[in-house]
Amino acid sequence: MPSDSSSPPPPHHGFDHPSLHCVDRPHAEEVHVLLLGLDGIAASLAVHLLRCGVLSLNVNDPDPVAEADVVPGVYRRTDVGRPRETVLRRRLRELDPRCAPVSGPGLFPGTLLPATVVVRSVRHGALSRPGPRGGAVPLPDDPWGACGIDPRHPLVSVHRLDGVVVRWPVVPWAHRPCPGCLRATLGRRRPPARGTGRARVLDDWARPAYEAAVAARLAVDVLALGLDALWVETTGPADAEVAGEEDTGPGWAAVLHPPFPGCTEWLEVDRGQCLCGLAQE
Repeated sequence: MPSDSSSPPPPHHGFDHPSLHCVDRPHAEEVHVLLLGLDGIAASLAVHLLRCGVLSLNVNDPDPVAEADVVPGVYRRTDVGRPRETVLRRRLRELDPRCAPVSGPGLFPGTLLPATVVVRSVRHGALSRPGPRGGAVPLPDDPWGACGIDPRHPLVSVHRLDGVVVRWPVVPWAHRPCPGCLRATLGRRRPPARGTGRARVLDDWARPAYEAAVAARLAVDVLALGLDALWVETTGPADAEVAGEEDTGPGWAAVLHPPFPGCTEWLEVDRGQCLCGLAQE
């Protein structure tokens, strides 16, 4: 029987890009992520990536889970005191048995594969300590400085301090920001005073929701970075930006603070006083 010309066309399940067939479409499973530092936000980021389809997760942080790390769906209060990487590996396997997370930067494929992303998450105390004559002395660099990562590898760097989260622009691993860079950059702003009364209570109550929102935003950033590499491998340079993506250039840091996502402040990074930024000038 001839088909009715008024019937709708069959559903289209392929990818819409004209030069990319469905069989060639990149998959999230092709993205490999190395996480260095697993505070509450970084651990939530790992869970978001897993739920988005990223199965290759290398999670590293032997420090114990702290009370401040406890977030719904990741760290529990019964996990406090246990190594973060051990707890997170178990949680990821519980969420998706296909995921076999490991710990150890030496197991990361690095630049051998196209869609590899390194994420470094640091929770800072004070950004400097008084020197012997009253001057500011930078704090020591992070413990991952000699873990064998290719100096050219792109890095997503996240720093938590003074009630805000600083998402540093993507830079090569060799040029990751030091405490001096952060101090100089954040010196461009005056941190808002924390609210009192009702506002302060609301901030405390909403902390898990705020951290989840920040982790979700970072997950999109990591996925976009991995997709860019896969896109070049299959179709050439990307021809469109991610919808809604904010782009102020490689020299800007995003300062995220509650209430998220409305309160995002962009600061131009200041590396003029720091030796680690000389090679980027």
